[in-house]
Amino acid sequence: MQTQLNMSSASPIVLTVSDMCVDLVITGNVRPEFNQVEKIVSDYAIELGGSANIFASQMAKLGGRVGVVGYVGRDGFGEFALKELRGLSVDTTYVKEHRSAKTGLGVHLAEPSDRAMLTYVGTIDAIKQADLMEVSLQSCRHWHIASYFLLQSLRAVWPEWVKRCHEANITISLDTNWDPDNRWDGALELLPYVDVFLPNEAEAHALTGETDAWNAARLLAAKGPLVVVKCGKKGAIAVRGEDSWQIKGSECQDSPLSVVDTTGAGDNFDAGFLHAWLSGGSIDSALRLGHRCALSSLQCAGGIRGQLTEAVHTA
Repeated sequence: MQTQLNMSSASPIVLTVSDMCVDLVITGNVRPEFNQVEKIVSDYAIELGGSANIFASQMAKLGGRVGVVGYVGRDGFGEFALKELRGLSVDTTYVKEHRSAKTGLGVHLAEPSDRAMLTYVGTIDAIKQADLMEVSLQSCRHWHIASYFLLQSLRAVWPEWVKRCHEANITISLDTNWDPDNRWDGALELLPYVDVFLPNEAEAHALTGETDAWNAARLLAAKGPLVVVKCGKKGAIAVRGEDSWQIKGSECQDSPLSVVDTTGAGDNFDAGFLHAWLSGGSIDSALRLGHRCALSSLQCAGGIRGQLTEAVHTA
């Protein structure tokens, strides 16, 4: 029987479905080769993974009340993931143990400006519509959809779910992440019901066919949401209707940035931006906090160890 694992004393205001996994992050200037060619790497780290987990952890470190919905396997990685989430004050009321699936695993070969990834799905896509319907929305103020294309079991469910959230005055944000099948189906149909859409530049190009970030952002914003496009070292832009905003990559840097790993930078940006936005801050202040969160995470392996933890002001 599936077991619910934890009850929180304070109900979360922000909820998200977890693409539950653990990341093995390997660093080194090497390329794998077959034919039993052995390569020596510089270092490795085992970190809590999953876009939603990284997002939730950063949101919690900024002072937000946040919870995740999902499954862990009955294995050591599942125990590790739960311990990390609870230690970061992320609510795990709606996390269950799965009877058969292993905890998801991501293997990352990281370089300063890029990474290669191998993913074992396992519990990443274990949650089903029935699990979602068990979630109480009584205290929820905002619902964040991460890893839209990896959570294949929920793709047919999201249209009705986001409508339900809007009827309950719950705002919605969406970060699709990359589509492993490179088909990009379904995401655009959600946008009229989404309040904040947070693709990176490559995803915005893939979704629209545009090669310019501003043009892509305007096309996406025409469907209704505030669109925030993360442009890596160039910064980020935002478009809503006829209005636009921008933060340059050089802002918020007091000294040259030492990039260790880009894993989770976009998810940390999402958390910073949405924390400021939900707190009533301006778009400029939301872009600034999101950018600071992304920059901070770049300085450590994985998406969590380098997260911004200081008190923030969102005016």
